[in-house]
Amino acid sequence: MTETDPQRAAPAVPAVPAVPAVPAVRAVRALADDHVHRLAALDPVLAGDLGWDDRVDELPDLSPDGIAAGEELRRDTLARLAALPEPIDPDERRCARLLVERLEAELAHSGTGEPLRAVQELFGPPAGVRTAFTLMPTATEDDWAAVARRSARVPAALEGYRRSLEEGRRRGLFAAPRQVVRVGAQLRAWLDDDGGRGWFSGFARGAEVGPAVRSELDRGAAAAAASLAGLRDWLLEEYLPAAEGTPDGVGAERYRVAARYWNGTDLDVDEVYAWGWSEFRRLRDEIAVEAERVLPGADAAAAMAHLDTAGEVITGSEAAVAHLQELMDATIAALDGTQFDLSGPIRRVEARLAPVGSAAAPYYTPPSMDFARPGRTWLPASSDDRYPMWGLYSTWYHEGVPGHHLQLASWPLHAERLSLFQTSMAGAVSANVEGWALYAERLMDELGHHTDPGRGSGTSTRRCCGRSAW
Repeated sequence: MTETDPQRAAPAVPAVPAVPAVPAVRAVRALADDHVHRLAALDPVLAGDLGWDDRVDELPDLSPDGIAAGEELRRDTLARLAALPEPIDPDERRCARLLVERLEAELAHSGTGEPLRAVQELFGPPAGVRTAFTLMPTATEDDWAAVARRSARVPAALEGYRRSLEEGRRRGLFAAPRQVVRVGAQLRAWLDDDGGRGWFSGFARGAEVGPAVRSELDRGAAAAAASLAGLRDWLLEEYLPAAEGTPDGVGAERYRVAARYWNGTDLDVDEVYAWGWSEFRRLRDEIAVEAERVLPGADAAAAMAHLDTAGEVITGSEAAVAHLQELMDATIAALDGTQFDLSGPIRRVEARLAPVGSAAAPYYTPPSMDFARPGRTWLPASSDDRYPMWGLYSTWYHEGVPGHHLQLASWPLHAERLSLFQTSMAGAVSANVEGWALYAERLMDELGHHTDPGRGSGTSTRRCCGRSAW
């Protein structure tokens, strides 16, 4: 990387583009659209998630400068919104309310220093960088050339991330040691992939390209692997000792801010805590009843162990993915015209095998805004290549249809009425997204899809979706 490479330059907040005058009736939605475009200018991964491929070979600035640019953009959008006349149109008011709530929640979340201690296995910046590659187009040699260029930029992105963690360390802001150890193990799994050549090498191994692009892919993969190894060593050898003593708990103030960030509302944490325990006891009693149905006299652990061996089990990841694809296709056919109208691009959802070192549970990635990339459900590979199905049926209703895919893939269909912000990024309110997907599991039970005691008993502690901005 040269000093003039734009990946090394601190990003400025993108200027407000010159656009034709917008009718007052859509002024708020136009501002919300503009915010997404300016944010995507700072974050090429977000741009790629949305299906905008003009910067698909770039990566975001994960350094303190990049974090500061995002914060400045959010403050600027809020100031511009405050300067608009009070909206009269109901759609405008709803958009304004959501925009204010989300941007203020994001600024509060950043204000507690979270980006400077973001050592997280599921939502951390390294995971976001790698996930971006799994969503890139790879149909042509030009596509693979873009993969090679982006791979070569992984070291700069991870160096920026390390500088952010160093700034957090300087301020006394650390991730808990347990999180650091987990991410260290995750990076080790990525490095061990493809016979020790690393995940990036394995990702590009099957590319049908000419010698020049192949050479670029190999160099990019080697550079990415070296930067991952360096980050892992720094985390375990320097950051982890400094983080010793950091508690797993985050404290009341950080918890309240995080609760607002994920739920879109201010919660009475004591009330929610009490409600959580009451739900735990209710579910524990329901689980005991279901365990008795599966294996009379057994507790939950024994019933699950029984289903792992005596229940429906599919051997081989390809067969398991194919089975889950058939499940989604059949579910769409069964629900279309009876419970939902599942027309057009919503009918397409792909089941895929998750890359090594991903989340330990299945997850979902939404489609691009133009549906050129479909919504996808991802199955983590098991260590023994066996896939007991008892825990996957309800999970796929949660991740696919009628869960995440039905909800998230439906939003772009309403782009004419809503703003781009509402149809692409508003899913950051996890209470909305996960709430619907959890309801989808129960709905399928109500519709008679969980009659077998060994079917539909999956847990719901999982990552919801892969879009970085969501």
